[in-house]
Amino acid sequence: MRPVRAVAIVAVVALLGLLVWDVAHQQNKGIATKVDRGETVAAPSLDLPRLGGGQKFDLAAYRGKVVVVNFWASWCDECPLEAKALHDAADRWRGKAVIVGIDTKDLASSAKHYMSKYRVNYEVVRDVSGNQGDRWGVTGYPETFIVNRSGKVVPPHVVGPVPAGQLNAAIRNAIRS
Repeated sequence: MRPVRAVAIVAVVALLGLLVWDVAHQQNKGIATKVDRGETVAAPSLDLPRLGGGQKFDLAAYRGKVVVVNFWASWCDECPLEAKALHDAADRWRGKAVIVGIDTKDLASSAKHYMSKYRVNYEVVRDVSGNQGDRWGVTGYPETFIVNRSGKVVPPHVVGPVPAGQLNAAIRNAIRS
């Protein structure tokens, strides 16, 4: 009887742990989930070191501009599929919108190699721990959010490679809003 009781206790503790984990992470999914429902929400603070060093990137300093926030990593299989769209959008919208790539859970050397290979021409910051992705509700890589000039995250929120047409339309709409 003791082994059965021990297994039952372990199962209950595991389920309780899973419940606590799920509740703790529900608020992290809030931004992505709300934007997916068509809501506009305040962007979380974003204050991360630039990959090349120097002054930190602070999202609050970009109020008045549209900011495309793209979570990626060099180890991400689908990230190269959107590289050209992000590169072209950075050129097209320079001065009106800012693209920031958030290199997540990655080695700096691998990220720099990726940036060279895919001609990354926009701001890149590092989120070594992945904490920012958790705060934004990121569920996979790549994942893209649009922040309007008022500092609000607006639809669309794109999970997977962002198509060029959708990216340009989202930037255009955010500039108009």
